[in-house]
Amino acid sequence: MEVCKKAMSKKVKLYIWESCPFCVNAKMLLQNLNIPFDVEVIAGKPEVKQALIEKTGHRTVPYVFIGDEFIGGFNELNRMAEDGSLVEKLK
Repeated sequence: MEVCKKAMSKKVKLYIWESCPFCVNAKMLLQNLNIPFDVEVIAGKPEVKQALIEKTGHRTVPYVFIGDEFIGGFNELNRMAEDGSLVEKLK
């Protein structure tokens, strides 16, 4: 399944640690689906990590946002890709 970029109105943003396998998998999944995304590396930035924990209640990387909505980590992103809801969420 490849996503038509013209059909997307919301941006995807990942907050990651470069060495995290789940973060690498999230980036690869989005690349394979041809979904553009922005990345912010938060390793070594405890204040950013703490702000994300407070905002989302989620403690592990990656933090995946579609538009302003936090959708979860890699497992949630992968599940959405598999069930087709990712495409809908990007509209």
